[in-house]
Amino acid sequence: MRSSSSRQPSRRLAPPLPRHWQTILVAGYAFAAFSWSMPARLFPPKALLDGVCGAVLNVFGLWQSWDMFSPDPRREDIRVEVRFANRDGTSHSLMLTAMNAMGYGERLQKERWRKFFNDHLRLDDERSLWQPFAEFMVRALRDEGQDPVSIELVRWWRAAEPRVSPQARPDVRQAPWGSYTFYRWRVPAEFQP
Repeated sequence: MRSSSSRQPSRRLAPPLPRHWQTILVAGYAFAAFSWSMPARLFPPKALLDGVCGAVLNVFGLWQSWDMFSPDPRREDIRVEVRFANRDGTSHSLMLTAMNAMGYGERLQKERWRKFFNDHLRLDDERSLWQPFAEFMVRALRDEGQDPVSIELVRWWRAAEPRVSPQARPDVRQAPWGSYTFYRWRVPAEFQP
């Protein structure tokens, strides 16, 4: 007769990867974000890591942009506007990235949109985004009861003032705005979103 102590059930250890996938995912994102935000001269593997991780970060909206910080902060205020004309002849405009006109909760909610508009949509290098965005706006406006027949995308800019003080708040600056309509689309009658 065998004793029960001599026969122990074999215990298989689970491989560590499936058990700790969340930790690996978070650590991988932290490392990719660190690489993305570092200057290339201070972090030599940046080009390699950004090449590997950049597409994933962009697809999931996790990219980083540090244009407002040193060593070379952005020197202009930027906004993007959508102008549209309805079938009944009325015209309207939506200033998409006027953050100073929003409350703090709305700013927090729309920050990723602002980054998308200012860092991607407005740029000539990103012209492949213009048509899909115009179609998105037509669908969104129709959901709100509008009937747009044309869409215009307008970029706005003005010089940022070098000093920050209560008198230099973005909503009271005196620098003149420049604007440029960078995309126009006449909505085809057969367009059905």
